[in-house]
Amino acid sequence: MVNQSGDMNYEARRMKSAIVLLICSMLSLATDAYAFSQSFSAEAVQTAPGMQPTHMKLHVLQDKSIRIEIMTPPGVIVQQYFADSGLMRILYPVRKEFIEQKAPAPLSMPGDVVMNPCDNMPDAICQNLGIEEINGLPAIHWKVTRQGPNQQVFIMEQWLDQQRGITLLEKLPSGASINAKMTAKENVNGREAERWEVTMTSVDGKSQSGTRWYDVELGITIREAFPNGSVRELQNIVVNEPDPALFSLPKDYKKIHIPAQSQGR
Repeated sequence: MVNQSGDMNYEARRMKSAIVLLICSMLSLATDAYAFSQSFSAEAVQTAPGMQPTHMKLHVLQDKSIRIEIMTPPGVIVQQYFADSGLMRILYPVRKEFIEQKAPAPLSMPGDVVMNPCDNMPDAICQNLGIEEINGLPAIHWKVTRQGPNQQVFIMEQWLDQQRGITLLEKLPSGASINAKMTAKENVNGREAERWEVTMTSVDGKSQSGTRWYDVELGITIREAFPNGSVRELQNIVVNEPDPALFSLPKDYKKIHIPAQSQGR
Protein backbone atom coordinates (compact mmCIF):
# COMPACT_ATOMS: atom_id res chain seq x y z
CA MET A 1 0.00 0.00 0.00
CA VAL A 2 1.27 3.46 -0.90
CA ASN A 3 1.83 5.74 2.06
CA GLN A 4 0.04 8.85 0.74
CA SER A 5 0.88 10.95 3.78
CA GLY A 6 4.55 10.07 3.35
CA ASP A 7 4.39 10.98 -0.34
CA MET A 8 2.76 14.30 0.50
CA ASN A 9 5.40 15.07 3.08
CA TYR A 10 8.15 14.18 0.61
CA GLU A 11 6.65 16.38 -2.09
CA ALA A 12 6.09 19.27 0.28
CA ARG A 13 9.70 19.03 1.47
CA ARG A 14 10.97 18.81 -2.12
CA MET A 15 8.88 21.83 -3.09
CA LYS A 16 10.31 23.77 -0.20
CA SER A 17 13.88 22.74 -1.04
CA ALA A 18 13.51 23.71 -4.69
CA ILE A 19 12.10 27.07 -3.74
CA VAL A 20 14.95 27.65 -1.33
CA LEU A 21 17.48 26.96 -4.09
CA LEU A 22 16.07 29.74 -6.24
CA ILE A 23 14.48 32.11 -3.76
CA CYS A 24 16.62 31.79 -0.65
CA SER A 25 18.06 34.83 1.03
CA MET A 26 21.60 34.76 -0.40
CA LEU A 27 21.45 38.51 -0.73
CA SER A 28 18.59 39.42 1.59
CA LEU A 29 15.81 38.51 -0.80
CA ALA A 30 12.82 39.08 1.45
CA THR A 31 11.26 42.33 2.55
CA ASP A 32 8.00 43.64 3.93
CA ALA A 33 7.83 46.02 0.97
CA TYR A 34 8.98 43.90 -1.93
CA ALA A 35 11.13 45.75 -4.40
CA PHE A 36 9.26 44.89 -7.57
CA SER A 37 6.68 47.44 -8.63
CA GLN A 38 4.93 45.68 -11.53
CA SER A 39 3.17 42.41 -12.24
CA PHE A 40 5.10 39.98 -14.43
CA SER A 41 5.69 36.37 -15.38
CA ALA A 42 9.05 34.66 -15.88
CA GLU A 43 10.95 31.41 -15.81
CA ALA A 44 13.38 31.01 -12.92
CA VAL A 45 16.38 28.85 -13.83
CA GLN A 46 19.27 27.66 -11.69
CA THR A 47 22.32 25.92 -13.12
CA ALA A 48 25.35 24.48 -11.32
CA PRO A 49 28.40 22.53 -12.48
CA GLY A 50 27.66 18.82 -12.62
CA MET A 51 23.95 19.20 -11.86
CA GLN A 52 20.77 19.26 -13.91
CA PRO A 53 19.22 22.73 -14.30
CA THR A 54 16.27 23.57 -12.07
CA HIS A 55 13.32 25.36 -13.68
CA MET A 56 10.37 27.13 -12.11
CA LYS A 57 7.61 29.20 -13.65
CA LEU A 58 6.73 32.38 -11.76
CA HIS A 59 3.67 34.60 -11.92
CA VAL A 60 3.89 37.72 -9.76
CA LEU A 61 1.12 40.19 -8.94
CA GLN A 62 1.73 43.81 -8.06
CA ASP A 63 0.25 43.17 -4.60
CA LYS A 64 3.21 40.78 -4.09
CA SER A 65 1.24 37.55 -4.41
CA ILE A 66 3.21 34.81 -6.19
CA ARG A 67 2.42 31.59 -8.06
CA ILE A 68 5.25 29.08 -8.52
CA GLU A 69 5.12 26.01 -10.76
CA ILE A 70 7.83 23.36 -10.49
CA MET A 71 8.27 19.92 -12.00
CA THR A 72 9.13 17.11 -9.56
CA PRO A 73 9.37 13.32 -10.03
CA PRO A 74 5.73 12.81 -8.89
CA GLY A 75 4.55 15.51 -11.31
CA VAL A 76 4.05 19.26 -11.44
CA ILE A 77 3.47 21.05 -8.13
CA VAL A 78 2.00 24.53 -7.82
CA GLN A 79 2.45 26.92 -4.93
CA GLN A 80 0.19 29.93 -4.49
CA TYR A 81 1.13 32.62 -1.98
CA PHE A 82 -1.26 35.46 -1.11
CA ALA A 83 0.56 38.47 0.28
CA ASP A 84 -2.45 40.16 1.87
CA SER A 85 -3.34 37.19 4.08
CA GLY A 86 -0.05 35.27 4.25
CA LEU A 87 -1.96 32.18 3.08
CA MET A 88 -0.03 29.53 1.16
CA ARG A 89 -1.44 26.69 -0.91
CA ILE A 90 0.41 23.78 -2.46
CA LEU A 91 -1.56 22.18 -5.29
CA TYR A 92 -1.05 18.68 -6.70
CA PRO A 93 -2.77 18.79 -10.14
CA VAL A 94 -2.13 15.11 -10.92
CA ARG A 95 -4.18 14.02 -7.89
CA LYS A 96 -6.37 17.15 -7.72
CA GLU A 97 -5.43 17.69 -4.09
CA PHE A 98 -4.04 20.61 -2.12
CA ILE A 99 -2.50 21.67 1.19
CA GLU A 100 -3.42 25.02 2.70
CA GLN A 101 -1.65 26.73 5.58
CA LYS A 102 -0.26 29.99 6.83
CA ALA A 103 3.16 30.71 5.39
CA PRO A 104 5.86 30.61 8.11
CA ALA A 105 7.38 33.79 6.65
CA PRO A 106 6.65 36.15 3.77
CA LEU A 107 7.50 34.50 0.47
CA SER A 108 9.98 36.49 -1.56
CA MET A 109 11.19 36.88 -5.08
CA PRO A 110 14.65 36.13 -6.41
CA GLY A 111 16.67 39.28 -5.88
CA ASP A 112 14.20 41.11 -3.68
CA VAL A 113 15.84 43.89 -1.71
CA VAL A 114 15.08 45.51 1.63
CA MET A 115 14.94 49.04 2.97
CA ASN A 116 14.88 47.95 6.63
CA PRO A 117 16.67 44.71 7.66
CA CYS A 118 14.10 44.09 10.41
CA ASP A 119 11.37 43.69 7.80
CA ASN A 120 12.79 40.22 7.27
CA MET A 121 14.02 39.58 10.82
CA PRO A 122 11.16 40.17 13.29
CA ASP A 123 13.29 38.87 16.15
CA ALA A 124 16.00 41.49 15.56
CA ILE A 125 16.44 45.07 16.72
CA CYS A 126 17.42 47.47 13.94
CA GLN A 127 18.83 50.92 14.58
CA ASN A 128 19.01 53.51 11.79
CA LEU A 129 22.35 55.30 12.13
CA GLY A 130 21.78 57.74 9.27
CA ILE A 131 22.91 58.24 5.68
CA GLU A 132 26.51 57.60 4.61
CA GLU A 133 28.26 57.34 1.25
CA ILE A 134 29.37 53.83 0.26
CA ASN A 135 31.01 53.15 -3.11
CA GLY A 136 29.87 56.57 -4.31
CA LEU A 137 26.19 56.00 -3.44
CA PRO A 138 24.08 57.25 -0.50
CA ALA A 139 23.33 54.38 1.87
CA ILE A 140 21.28 53.91 5.03
CA HIS A 141 23.52 52.61 7.83
CA TRP A 142 21.78 49.99 10.00
CA LYS A 143 22.97 48.33 13.20
CA VAL A 144 21.24 44.95 13.59
CA THR A 145 21.18 43.11 16.91
CA ARG A 146 19.93 39.53 17.22
CA GLN A 147 19.89 37.06 20.07
CA GLY A 148 21.21 33.62 19.27
CA PRO A 149 21.37 30.33 21.15
CA ASN A 150 22.34 30.44 24.83
CA GLN A 151 21.33 34.12 25.03
CA GLN A 152 24.34 35.05 22.89
CA VAL A 153 23.98 38.44 21.21
CA PHE A 154 25.07 38.95 17.59
CA ILE A 155 25.62 42.39 16.09
CA MET A 156 26.10 43.18 12.43
CA GLU A 157 26.03 46.34 10.35
CA GLN A 158 24.47 46.91 6.96
CA TRP A 159 24.62 49.84 4.55
CA LEU A 160 21.63 49.70 2.17
CA ASP A 161 21.50 51.67 -1.06
CA GLN A 162 19.00 54.46 -0.41
CA GLN A 163 17.43 54.15 -3.88
CA ARG A 164 17.50 50.40 -4.60
CA GLY A 165 17.71 48.80 -1.17
CA ILE A 166 20.70 46.73 -2.30
CA THR A 167 23.23 45.91 0.42
CA LEU A 168 26.33 47.93 -0.48
CA LEU A 169 28.33 46.89 2.58
CA GLU A 170 27.71 44.37 5.34
CA LYS A 171 29.89 43.61 8.36
CA LEU A 172 29.04 40.22 9.85
CA PRO A 173 29.40 39.15 13.50
CA SER A 174 32.23 36.79 12.47
CA GLY A 175 34.30 39.72 11.24
CA ALA A 176 33.73 38.90 7.57
CA SER A 177 32.39 41.57 5.25
CA ILE A 178 30.41 41.79 2.00
CA ASN A 179 30.87 44.66 -0.43
CA ALA A 180 28.82 45.41 -3.57
CA LYS A 181 29.75 47.89 -6.28
CA MET A 182 27.96 48.76 -9.52
CA THR A 183 30.37 48.41 -12.44
CA ALA A 184 28.33 48.66 -15.66
CA LYS A 185 24.94 48.69 -17.35
CA GLU A 186 24.19 45.69 -19.56
CA ASN A 187 21.42 43.90 -21.41
CA VAL A 188 20.46 40.63 -19.73
CA ASN A 189 17.92 38.38 -21.42
CA GLY A 190 16.49 41.42 -23.19
CA ARG A 191 16.25 43.48 -19.99
CA GLU A 192 18.10 46.67 -19.05
CA ALA A 193 20.18 45.83 -16.00
CA GLU A 194 22.92 47.14 -13.75
CA ARG A 195 25.91 44.86 -13.19
CA TRP A 196 27.05 44.63 -9.57
CA GLU A 197 30.24 42.93 -8.38
CA VAL A 198 29.82 41.43 -4.92
CA THR A 199 32.90 40.51 -2.88
CA MET A 200 32.92 38.60 0.40
CA THR A 201 36.06 38.91 2.50
CA SER A 202 36.68 36.52 5.39
CA VAL A 203 38.42 37.33 8.65
CA ASP A 204 41.74 36.02 7.33
CA GLY A 205 41.58 38.43 4.39
CA LYS A 206 40.69 35.85 1.74
CA SER A 207 37.97 36.92 -0.66
CA GLN A 208 35.66 35.51 -3.31
CA SER A 209 33.43 37.36 -5.72
CA GLY A 210 30.15 36.94 -7.51
CA THR A 211 28.04 39.06 -9.83
CA ARG A 212 24.43 40.13 -9.81
CA TRP A 213 22.35 42.00 -12.39
CA TYR A 214 19.68 44.37 -11.13
CA ASP A 215 16.64 45.01 -13.36
CA VAL A 216 16.06 48.76 -13.47
CA GLU A 217 12.34 48.56 -14.37
CA LEU A 218 11.28 45.75 -12.02
CA GLY A 219 13.58 46.71 -9.17
CA ILE A 220 14.85 43.18 -8.52
CA THR A 221 17.93 41.12 -9.26
CA ILE A 222 17.29 39.03 -12.38
CA ARG A 223 20.60 37.18 -12.56
CA GLU A 224 23.21 36.04 -10.04
CA ALA A 225 26.50 34.28 -10.73
CA PHE A 226 28.22 32.69 -7.73
CA PRO A 227 31.89 31.82 -7.11
CA ASN A 228 31.20 28.07 -7.34
CA GLY A 229 30.03 28.47 -10.93
CA SER A 230 26.29 28.26 -10.22
CA VAL A 231 23.93 30.76 -11.81
CA ARG A 232 20.33 31.59 -11.11
CA GLU A 233 18.30 33.95 -13.23
CA LEU A 234 14.91 35.01 -14.49
CA GLN A 235 14.37 34.33 -18.19
CA ASN A 236 11.56 35.14 -20.62
CA ILE A 237 10.25 37.99 -18.46
CA VAL A 238 6.88 39.32 -19.59
CA VAL A 239 5.62 42.44 -17.82
CA ASN A 240 1.85 42.12 -17.61
CA GLU A 241 -0.95 41.11 -15.25
CA PRO A 242 -1.12 37.30 -14.94
CA ASP A 243 -4.47 35.58 -15.49
CA PRO A 244 -6.43 35.78 -12.17
CA ALA A 245 -7.38 32.13 -12.66
CA LEU A 246 -3.78 31.19 -11.87
CA PHE A 247 -4.43 32.25 -8.27
CA SER A 248 -7.76 30.50 -7.86
CA LEU A 249 -8.50 27.09 -6.31
CA PRO A 250 -10.06 24.55 -8.70
CA LYS A 251 -13.45 23.45 -7.38
CA ASP A 252 -12.75 19.74 -7.81
CA TYR A 253 -9.58 19.72 -5.64
CA LYS A 254 -9.67 17.90 -2.30
CA LYS A 255 -7.98 19.38 0.76
CA ILE A 256 -5.30 17.24 2.41
CA HIS A 257 -4.73 17.65 6.14
CA ILE A 258 -1.17 17.05 7.32
CA PRO A 259 -0.31 16.88 11.05
CA ALA A 260 1.33 20.05 12.36
CA GLN A 261 4.55 18.13 13.18
CA SER A 262 4.86 17.00 9.57
CA GLN A 263 4.28 20.52 8.25
CA GLY A 264 7.18 21.85 10.25
CA ARG A 265 9.71 19.37 8.90
